[in-house]
Amino acid sequence: MIGRHRALLKLLSNEGGRTSKLRLVKLNFLVSQQADDVPKGSLYEFFPYHHGPFSFTLYHELRSLERDGWLRVLDHEIVMVKDPDSEIGRMHTGLKKEIDDVTREYRGISTDTLISNVYRDFPWYTLNSRNFARRAATTPTAPVAVYSVGYEGMMLDGLLNLLLKTGIARLIDVRCNPVARRFGFHKSTMERHCQDVGISYVHVPELGIPSSWRASLDDLSSYERLFERYEGEVLPLQGSSIKALAAMLGEKPSALMCMEADPVCCHRTRLARRVAQLTGLPLRELRSA
Repeated sequence: MIGRHRALLKLLSNEGGRTSKLRLVKLNFLVSQQADDVPKGSLYEFFPYHHGPFSFTLYHELRSLERDGWLRVLDHEIVMVKDPDSEIGRMHTGLKKEIDDVTREYRGISTDTLISNVYRDFPWYTLNSRNFARRAATTPTAPVAVYSVGYEGMMLDGLLNLLLKTGIARLIDVRCNPVARRFGFHKSTMERHCQDVGISYVHVPELGIPSSWRASLDDLSSYERLFERYEGEVLPLQGSSIKALAAMLGEKPSALMCMEADPVCCHRTRLARRVAQLTGLPLRELRSA
């Protein structure tokens, strides 16, 4: 069991073994905002959604815990069905303390008041609230540029939050084969959840690198050879796709997306340079901003 699953069980245990989905998500969000000295993988990432901060990954992993027999996911509630003490005992000490502090602070306080406090203290997460009167943030609009981003080390929720905060209106997936073991980064899932927050999604597989080319990438020089091959063998054959891509990037704020966090180790950088030369637009790497 991973750390953030234990954190969910600890929160649910502190709530008496039964609580609403809304409350569990908001408490988990508060823990994520207050936990400084905690392993990153033990915390969920969040983005602004219908009732404030939300995590698609958290909901997905609640279902995993249900399949493993730890809890039941009802229409609006989560119910513990197995004693979690053995797993809670293996938690990171700092995370356990943060969860105890947050649940102690809000014990006896209604979920409506909890949500109101989150909206007050974290106004960015009111951006997509279904209650328009409670929205205290507006969607920024980025100037057009050749933006790019790699999702490595992020959850889908963190990527969505980054796109929203930087004013990106369209995500352009330049992976040749848009599948991933991690939740959220398969093409169909990404497209659906981007649309959920008002970001359009486009897949341009012909501008990716064939998976078979990626064997034996073990140092910077091997990446360099790969990208030289990409520039020499792929891009010259994709003139029409590159022009279409340039038009999309000039039309509204859009970001080229692939997996690698380091732009030096990703073909999107070579593609972005080609488009920048064609359009005269500046280059911007979102995670370096």
